[in-house]
Amino acid sequence: MEFIVYCHEIIAGSDVGMHFARTLAQSKAKVGEYRAALRHIDPTGEPLGTLGIYEVVLRMPDVATMIDLLNSPESLLSTCMVSRKPVAFAVD
Repeated sequence: MEFIVYCHEIIAGSDVGMHFARTLAQSKAKVGEYRAALRHIDPTGEPLGTLGIYEVVLRMPDVATMIDLLNSPESLLSTCMVSRKPVAFAVD
């Protein structure tokens, strides 16, 4: 079974710390909240740059795949990802 989620970058151009949401609208709202929180903490900080928002198609792992994942350093995300494409960007 495949399903779609949306995610935004926490660090521009990096997969580290991606944040996931069920809908594109939720992902856009979350990236806005993230930017606002960082500006509140450090109003004079460096711009975050352009943060990508992606549509990610994932497939549910079967039991054998889950066992392999639990016994290895492989990422659940990379193992279950069918596709990922940019659908929006958040810019300072």
